[in-house]
Amino acid sequence: MKIWVAILSIIGGISGIISGFLVTAGGTVFGESEMASDGASVFWLSILAIFVGFLSWIPKAAVRKICGVLLIIFSIYGFFVNGLFFTFAFIFLIIAGFMALFMKPKEKKSK
Repeated sequence: MKIWVAILSIIGGISGIISGFLVTAGGTVFGESEMASDGASVFWLSILAIFVGFLSWIPKAAVRKICGVLLIIFSIYGFFVNGLFFTFAFIFLIIAGFMALFMKPKEKKSK
């Protein structure tokens, strides 16, 4: 189950990187500095989301919960800033965030 959080974070992060790049390029081409700035912030936030997805593998429950909350915040922020360009990334990051938040560790069986 832990592997799915990382996979979904990678897919969502790569989608967010593409979204951030497109919005940054569009803002630069059309002379909208605020749009370019928002796209750049989502670009770097998506790179950070990939690393947070891997951090959710840490066995401590508190770290997993923090990573889950961060992924949810990243997805909501990116959706509000980039809008529909970020929809694909939003879906994957929100699912990864909820999975990291509610994931239960496997119990070890004693012999």
